[in-house]
Amino acid sequence: MKRLLPVLCVACLAAIGATGWSMLGPGAVDRIAVPAAGPASPPSAPAAAAPPSAAERLHAARRRCSLPALDAVVTELRAQTAATAADAAGWRLLAEALLERAQLRTQVRGVAVGQPMFAELPAELARDLDDGLAAVARARALGDTSADLYRIEACLMSQHITGLATALRWNPRIEAALAKAAEQAADDPRLHTVLGLRKLLAPKLFGHDPERALEHFEFAARRLADDERPAVFAAMASYLQKKRQQAVAWLEQAVARNPNNVFARVVLRRVQRDEPEPFARDVTADEHAAAGGR
Repeated sequence: MKRLLPVLCVACLAAIGATGWSMLGPGAVDRIAVPAAGPASPPSAPAAAAPPSAAERLHAARRRCSLPALDAVVTELRAQTAATAADAAGWRLLAEALLERAQLRTQVRGVAVGQPMFAELPAELARDLDDGLAAVARARALGDTSADLYRIEACLMSQHITGLATALRWNPRIEAALAKAAEQAADDPRLHTVLGLRKLLAPKLFGHDPERALEHFEFAARRLADDERPAVFAAMASYLQKKRQQAVAWLEQAVARNPNNVFARVVLRRVQRDEPEPFARDVTADEHAAAGGR
């Protein structure tokens, strides 16, 4: 029996590894094709004389990369959903606002392949993620089955991952949500940003593929003229392929689209100076100040 025990342990570890591969490795959603490029989308036209909608105010706050601006939008949407509890679209927009605020909380954190940003989620971030998923559930209970809602849900869930155990817990649900989104809107550039991130940031044994990730980001950047983030991720995908000048060009495009993105500005300077690990390191206080961050 003593001789059998090590064999059983190895077999158990192999079974766990196989399960992990099936839950973390490339799935059907990772084989979604990138649509033909098509014409580039122009930047959004200036708003007419009418007051901007809540969605437009959220978009403007996101582009400012300002936590107080996003706080104001979240507060407004909380009040709106409290007053009109049966408004599915309002709950979906609240979920998106909470997602944007959660993403802004981590904007100056370094991004590295196969490494979660946190071993334990900060309390404010965890609260935004949980409240966002609660808003998703409320919108769905009110009949919202849109691709947008599934994409938002997948993004909120993905930020809960802090290691292998949480990856095993959340990844099947993330896959299911992204598959639902793709069924309805396979050419949504925001969805392709998420799909690109999965290929870009996955551990090397579980689907990391910067070349294919770049295809998703190129498509998204072409369609989302008002969003600099696909260009930032395209820069990272290029850099990981040792295409430094291409990475600089993508970062220059990102900064031109939105100078408020401090991470893009700092990483551009790092790559231009040929500094090590330009994407993986957090933005320092000095770098943040030099970039004019708020």
